[in-house]
Amino acid sequence: MLPGISTACLYPLSTEQSLETLLALRPACVEVFINAGSELEPDFLRELRARAGSAGARIVSVHPYISGMDPMFLFSGYTRRFDEGAELYRRFYQAACILGADCVVFHGDHRLSHLPRQEYFSRFERLWEDAREQGVSLCQENVERCASHSVRFIAEMKKALPRVEYVLDVKQAVRAKQSVFEMARAMGDKIKHVHISDHTASESCLPPGKGVFNIEKLLSAIRGNGFSGGVIVELYGENFKDIVELSAGFQHLCRVLST
Repeated sequence: MLPGISTACLYPLSTEQSLETLLALRPACVEVFINAGSELEPDFLRELRARAGSAGARIVSVHPYISGMDPMFLFSGYTRRFDEGAELYRRFYQAACILGADCVVFHGDHRLSHLPRQEYFSRFERLWEDAREQGVSLCQENVERCASHSVRFIAEMKKALPRVEYVLDVKQAVRAKQSVFEMARAMGDKIKHVHISDHTASESCLPPGKGVFNIEKLLSAIRGNGFSGGVIVELYGENFKDIVELSAGFQHLCRVLST
């Protein structure tokens, strides 16, 4: 497993400044959160990849800023809008290729949607095939506000689409009041990527080592299922005081992974 960190942690600092700051922590890998359409330009992406490579880090995943628009673009009743949304996502697959990443994170429809599950899976498969043609994996993440919030949904999706891979997000499972361990079991050997965080009874997202979550137990469980990818610290700005505390959380993760 590779200890890593996401540029999302330092939002709204620019993507390139966030990457530069985080590379000083010497992560083995990083996730790049694309925050604007202009950041999909090839020259910009090549520069990010060069900076990461110079620091000895690999960019393993891309998180699209358009995730919040998935319900409108991809899961409405308007076919033409789906086609436009699929085209938008192709730009992120291309960006991942330029960055050297093999995972694009996907949120999906909102949790109160009345769209039938099989229709969701059919549309996702069309997007997944597009990504696959680019040599990239479009990975469904469990997200509290989305249809993917529940263990049941993930289990149904895995049965319907056995080739699809997943992003396991600890804080999102906690916020959705789902067992992180049951979510991991539902994803099984198809976990591609992990967003790691800690938590307490009153705080759903904290730096690793600041809460009560048994990170060691989780990582041991997914390692047993063959997972060997990036374990990415992904927090929100309000979840830590400063870069020193963020660094301490990342170093805690590194120690856990080294044992």
